[in-house]
Amino acid sequence: METMTTGNQNNQDDRNAKIYRITIISLVVIIAFLTFFLITSRKSLKEVTLDRAFTEELNMALQAELDSVLTEYNNMKFEYDSILVDKDSIIQVNAVEIQRLIARQADYNRIRRQLDGLREITQNYVREIDSLVTANIVLKEENVQIKEEIRQVRARTTELTQDKQELEGMVEVASAIRAYQIEASAVRMRSRDREEETDRAARAERMKICFSLAENPIAPSGYYNIYARIAAPDGQILRLGDTDEYSFVNEGDTLQYSVAGRINYQNQMFSSCLYWDRIREFEPGQYLISLYSDDLRLGETTVSLR
Repeated sequence: METMTTGNQNNQDDRNAKIYRITIISLVVIIAFLTFFLITSRKSLKEVTLDRAFTEELNMALQAELDSVLTEYNNMKFEYDSILVDKDSIIQVNAVEIQRLIARQADYNRIRRQLDGLREITQNYVREIDSLVTANIVLKEENVQIKEEIRQVRARTTELTQDKQELEGMVEVASAIRAYQIEASAVRMRSRDREEETDRAARAERMKICFSLAENPIAPSGYYNIYARIAAPDGQILRLGDTDEYSFVNEGDTLQYSVAGRINYQNQMFSSCLYWDRIREFEPGQYLISLYSDDLRLGETTVSLR
């Protein structure tokens, strides 16, 4: 019985040892697997960390490049904003999209393509601006040249206008009728309408003013009004009335006249006389007689009565 019991005990010990060995081997395998998994996991974690760091560096580089492109564009836009106003929205939309992709850490190549496209757009705009600036400089230079030419033309026009005015003035002066031999005297009427000159105020009945117009081929021919103003010794103008009927305009001034006549001038020497019939006795003293045409003061003379 003891021998059987001892044999059973040995078999039990063998089974237990076998179980222990299997358990130990299993544990070793598990430990080895866990160790391998741990090592692999650490390596993967390290690779992920490195990839994340590399990706962040790439995104930082992309962000820096985007900032550089936008800074260059904004500087150009600030200087030439009026030129880029219609194209600014395109650049802004592209910049916002690239910014969004960088924030999402999207595919690098996708971001790079869009960033290169944005840079090309801005560079094209810069070239267009350079062309516009160059054209603007040329236009400014041409504008300065044109202004100088206009100034010269205006100066020449002013000179020609002055010459024309001087010539017109000379022609006007040359074409005016001229009076000479202006003579005046006091007369009294005798029988048969015979005139007798007198220097006595009490005897004088009328004032006679005679004149001659010179020959002038370039003067306008036709009818002219001739006005005589007789100033009495006290300075008063002898006249029939103070209404417009007895006045005329000379160089913008309205003047009263004593007597007027109308002549037909045909560019030849012409002589005529005007008469002022007294409306009251003449006063002693000196009388000043001034002669006018429609446009000019022809001359003057005096008569002294005692």
